[in-house]
Amino acid sequence: MANDISKTSIINLALANLGQKLVSSPSENTQTARTANLMYDFVRRNLLRAHDWAFAMRWAELAASTVESPSVNLPYVFALPSNSLFIKKIAYEGIPLHYHFPYNFFNDEQGNKLVACLYENAKALYVADEENTVLFDPAFVACFVLLLAAELAVPITGDSEIAKLMLSKYQSKLDEARQANKIEQFEVPEKTSAFLETR
Repeated sequence: MANDISKTSIINLALANLGQKLVSSPSENTQTARTANLMYDFVRRNLLRAHDWAFAMRWAELAASTVESPSVNLPYVFALPSNSLFIKKIAYEGIPLHYHFPYNFFNDEQGNKLVACLYENAKALYVADEENTVLFDPAFVACFVLLLAAELAVPITGDSEIAKLMLSKYQSKLDEARQANKIEQFEVPEKTSAFLETR
């Protein structure tokens, strides 16, 4: 069954938790909508980094860069995926995934994200900056709604106690998601399916 959650519904669920009037869209010309729209991506990216959400994890072969490495001990430089928020692991073709090797992140003069590595044929397991709400896991949505409500509480209601309550509820939901991962022993397949890549 398709996930019918949307940016508007996430914002409205957050507002409902605060006892506020709902919005027709994030672009609605009201202070509430403008504030929620401003906070939405900030909260989404922070939440994506807070936990290993399966829908946002990707493996990618890294593209070689001509930029010189800042380290003589890490001679190979690769560009990081443009949609990466956080790199979980750098691995190499033909070397078991449980091996760990040093690497160094840096930016070139244009601000592009790069990584200096020990070997060629590097690949990365990373958290993608996933915006497609259709892919959002129900547990992620539950956490997102509460964390967004916590961030919106003071600017919209002026009540720091509501913010604390929403933050406490969010932490409980996040703990539940982390516990579920342990039970399921979640592991990202080394190759992301073409189906997921196109969605």
